[in-house]
Amino acid sequence: MKDPVHDEILFDDSLLWDLVNVPAVQRLRRIRQLGTSYLTFHGAEHTRFAHSLGAYETMRRVLYHLQRECGWPKDRRDERLALSAALLHDVGHGPFSHTFESVLGIHHEEWTYRIILEDYELRKTLDGVDSDFALDLVSILRKEGRFPAIEALISSQLDVDRMDYMLRDAQATGVSYGRFELARLIRSLTMTDGRIYVKSSSLHTVEQYLLARYFMYVQVYLHPVTVGSDVLVEKILTRVRDLMSEESRVEVPDALARVLAPAGTDVAAYVRLDEAVLVYAFHLWSEADDAILRDLSARFLHRKLFAPVVREDPSQIDLAALRTTAKAMGFHPDYYVSQRQCIIPGYDVLGQGITLIGANGDMVDLSQASKLIRTLVPSRENRLFLPKEMLEESAGSLGRRARSIVYSRP
Repeated sequence: MKDPVHDEILFDDSLLWDLVNVPAVQRLRRIRQLGTSYLTFHGAEHTRFAHSLGAYETMRRVLYHLQRECGWPKDRRDERLALSAALLHDVGHGPFSHTFESVLGIHHEEWTYRIILEDYELRKTLDGVDSDFALDLVSILRKEGRFPAIEALISSQLDVDRMDYMLRDAQATGVSYGRFELARLIRSLTMTDGRIYVKSSSLHTVEQYLLARYFMYVQVYLHPVTVGSDVLVEKILTRVRDLMSEESRVEVPDALARVLAPAGTDVAAYVRLDEAVLVYAFHLWSEADDAILRDLSARFLHRKLFAPVVREDPSQIDLAALRTTAKAMGFHPDYYVSQRQCIIPGYDVLGQGITLIGANGDMVDLSQASKLIRTLVPSRENRLFLPKEMLEESAGSLGRRARSIVYSRP
C-alpha cells in the first residue's frame, strides 16, 4: 500500500490483512485523526485509519530492526501480537475522538478493549489464531505487564503510536517542527533482558523527537481555535443529552441515541458511529425546535466558533459575574461559558522515563543525560471560551462588562 508518510506499507501476513478489512477497522476511515482540527488547519483531513496503518508499519520496521540486532521477537505469535496491537490500538475512537468520549464519560481505550472482545467479526478473526489471542491483545493495551516489550512499543513516551501520528499530523497540518528522523530513531532502539532501551549514542535523535512532540502540542494539538471547536461539539452533545433526559422532542440518529442513553454501552451501536453520523445530526439539529441546540449546531456547521481567551484562573466571583452577564445577553451560561486547563506535556520521568544504555551496559535516564530534556517540564494554560458576540463593541454596556471580566488579571 502507498502511504504519504512511510512511502509503502507492507502486509505479508494474511491475519493482519484480514484485520484491516474488518468493518470495525474500516470504520476508522470515517473518523478524522485530529478531530475538529480541520477547522483550524484545513489540511487536517487524514483519518484514524491512515494512522492505524502507519502505526502498524512503524511497528513492522521496529520489529525488523530488533530481530536483526537483538533476535527479538523469537516467537511468531509475539510478532503477530505486536503488529495486531499497533493496528488495533485506536479501534475504539469515536467521532471527534476525545471530545466525544468526554461527553460519554468512557475513554476510547475502554471501547477498544470491548470492540476487540465483543465485535463478532473482529473477535472471529483474532480467534483464528487461538482462543487466547484477543485476550492477550487486550492485556497488552491495558499494560498488565505480561508482554513488557510490546507494551512499551505500543504505549510509552517513545512508542510507534507517537512516531507515526507526529509525522502524519505535521505533514497534514503543514508544520515543519513536528518532523524528526524516524529511521534513525528506530535504529536507536535496542533490547536487554526483555526490555526496550535507547542507545546512549542516539541521545540527540531522541532529543529531536521529544522537542518535536512538545512543539506539536503547543502549536497544533492544543491550538486555542481547535480547543474552542472541541468545546462547541461537547456543548452540542451535552445539550442533546440533557434534552433526552428531560424527554424533550429532539431527533437523534438511532446509533447515537443508543450510545447517549444512560445505559449506553452497546458495542454494536458504537461501531456504527462515525463523523458522518454526527455531522448529519448537526444538520438536523441546526433546524431543531430547541433554540440552544439550533444555535450551537449552526455555529459548528458554519464555523462561528467560541472565542478563546488565555488568562490565569478566574476567581469564582469573576466566573459568576461572567455567567450572569452571558445570561443577560441571552446566552445560557451552562452552554456558552466554559473554561479549560490545557496541559502541555513535558518529559515524564516517574514510571515511564526513557532509559539510555551505553555500550558497556551502563543505564541512565534520559533526563540525567540531557540538560535540554530537563527543561521540558509539563505546563498548564487556562483558557475561557465564550461567544465572540459577547466581547464585541456592538454589545454595548454588557459587552464592556464581559470584556472587563475576561481581560482582568487577578
